Amino acid sequence: MSLGSEYFLFVSCSALGFIQAAAIAGGLRGLLFSQNRLFARLITGALIAPGAIIFFTWNYRNPVGIIEGSQQAGLFSLAALSAIAITIIVSSLLNHSRLKTTVPVQSGLEALKERTYFQALSARLKWRR
Repeated sequence: MSLGSEYFLFVSCSALGFIQAAAIAGGLRGLLFSQNRLFARLITGALIAPGAIIFFTWNYRNPVGIIEGSQQAGLFSLAALSAIAITIIVSSLLNHSRLKTTVPVQSGLEALKERTYFQALSARLKWRR
């Protein structure tokens, strides 16, 4: 595995974990991979821990390999963006039937407390018509 792809993978994994941790802390049930809080925390730890281990052992495992600054910035941005997209898609697929859409539509991130991203987007687009 090349250094760039390894970096992309560990940043994506860590970003997914931190998004899940933020969703747990904020009560954003529509972004969680699991509605069970204990299992959601286990998923979060399982996503963050490998990234942290790789980050702190990077120089031991790759003593001569480096990633240039511009390449690193691009990979980091792409990995964070892909983590957001993966979270939106996976959580919407997993929670589509679990979350009820009978509650009134909130605005902003508050909408994700009772709806998935796609449910909130759909409700918002219907509301504007």
